[in-house]
Amino acid sequence: MPRNSWLNRLVAVAAASAIAAALPSVATAQLAKPKKKAEAQQPASGAQYSAEFRKQASKVEPLVKDKKWTEVLAALPALEALPDKTPDDDRAIATWRLQASQGSGDKELLAAAVEAFLAKGYADASQISSMNQLLAAHYSNKQNREKTLDHYQKFVDATPDVEPDELETLGRLYRQNKRFAEATPWFTKAIDLATSKGMKPKEELFQLRDHCLVETKDKEGRVANLQALIALYPKRDYYTNLVALYGSVTQDDRVVMLNAYRLAVTDVQGGLATVGGYLGYADLALVAGSPGEAARALQRGMDDKVVPSVGTNQQLLQEAKAAVAADQKTQSAEAAAAAKNPKGDVSVKVGLGFYSTGNYEKAAELVSQGIAKGGVTRLDDANLLLGAALMELGRRDAAKAAFEAAAGAATNPSMGGIAKLWLARVARDATPAPAGG
Repeated sequence: MPRNSWLNRLVAVAAASAIAAALPSVATAQLAKPKKKAEAQQPASGAQYSAEFRKQASKVEPLVKDKKWTEVLAALPALEALPDKTPDDDRAIATWRLQASQGSGDKELLAAAVEAFLAKGYADASQISSMNQLLAAHYSNKQNREKTLDHYQKFVDATPDVEPDELETLGRLYRQNKRFAEATPWFTKAIDLATSKGMKPKEELFQLRDHCLVETKDKEGRVANLQALIALYPKRDYYTNLVALYGSVTQDDRVVMLNAYRLAVTDVQGGLATVGGYLGYADLALVAGSPGEAARALQRGMDDKVVPSVGTNQQLLQEAKAAVAADQKTQSAEAAAAAKNPKGDVSVKVGLGFYSTGNYEKAAELVSQGIAKGGVTRLDDANLLLGAALMELGRRDAAKAAFEAAAGAATNPSMGGIAKLWLARVARDATPAPAGG
């Protein structure tokens, strides 16, 4: 079975050579015996080697210089067995073992040497990142998930200029080890870092984060994640999941659900992925007194080949259209009565009727009128309706102001999220498509 392609990111082609370039060396001058007894009694500057180590190591150093790695490795056990070694003796031995292991081409030896070098604290700050990256790659190839994760975490921690893809890899490793709560923040950091660099975060990052949030049963987190995903990648599957979550977290609040369905179905890049979604919107719109929305929802579902254009679905569509025709006959009188009524809610309700019948100009006028009168029970709902009507009219600047007002008046996080998604659509619709795209 082929390895996951994302794991290939663990393998740094230049990691081994980078380690070799950064390795401290044990210079010949440092190992030479002092020429005078007095010099031996003076504190030496730099590394402090024992006399016996200097004697034995002087035979090994030429082998290192000549890159006779097999002979170097064979000589090291004797050096390690010397009594009364100094810390610098031990560091020199570990350094030679690291160089010889790398030069030998034996990956197991190299990994063991690197791991020991790190564990003893010999690595400089500049070496820690690449050494842990090499070990993560090694243990990934051996399918040791725990050690892969451990060293990759250390690699990320030691890398000041970490990239979004590297944060994503760390999140994937936690996810692979079923540590979902720990994986989620790394996907978030990858998204945030990409954004801060002026990059569009990858769609897959949100999908990975969603899976982790499902596993940890974090519904509110999933809502926030899907909202962020749809703002960048509006697709019917994502809208469908978000609408379902809105229903769950709000106990099917009718105002929230009507606005959520309207947002999804009016988005030409969105829509809904299930028959039940379109039928749910149609039923809710009919109850809310907006049969035109019901008709448009059913028609969109049929056009998208999601809702079968047969039987009871066609009957429901015709009934919705008949209700629209009936409403149109009384709208003029209702608009005149609303203008005289001091209650803002009355004008907003009549505005919804005009939105239903597709008279978006009149809908915007009446909803604006109702908001101006004051006393509107749900200003968030009214402003979302106003913004939706203005979007149909192509008046994006005015729609943006309405959605901003809705966000400010939101009575719950779901309504605030819907307002922000409308604002994302305003920005998206105002951005010209790339040439050839």
